Parts: sequence; structure tokens; C-alpha cells
Amino acid sequence: MADEDRQVKQITGYKSEVLVDGEWGRNGVVWPDLASAEAAARDLFWRWMLTTDHRAVEVAEEPNRPTWDEWVADHGLPARSVSL
Repeated sequence: MADEDRQVKQITGYKSEVLVDGEWGRNGVVWPDLASAEAAARDLFWRWMLTTDHRAVEVAEEPNRPTWDEWVADHGLPARSVSL
């Protein structure tokens, strides 16, 4: 197989995932580093009621957020509860 025919998965970003009802779920946010994705996953894990685990995974997508610390500095922490 020629080198140009090979498709190599290139890791460029990280996504946060939470486990809900036995299935891993994620959104479209791509973090630039593993620590940011882990922090976001941990934050979501503690805010949602039905999560049973959390993790950060490598993805072959360009980051669309700054680091977690930069995001929190600019926007504040996500809300912990919602009033209905």
C-alpha cells in the first residue's frame, strides 16, 4: 500500500464523555488538551444526576474551545442547578 493511500488517525483534540444508562455520551466541544477535557467531564459528571462515570477521549478533530481554565475565567463555572 502506498503511503499516500494510508489514512493515519491524527489526534488533535479531546472530548469529555459521561456514562448515562450504560452508554457514553458526548457533545461537540473539543478541548485542546487532556486536562481540560478531564476537568469538563468531571464538572458535567457532578452536575448531572444520572451519570455513573466520566472520561476524556482523544479525537481527530480540531479544538473549538480554549483550555478549561481559560473558558472558566471568561465565562464562569457552569450552573450547578436550574430553577423550574
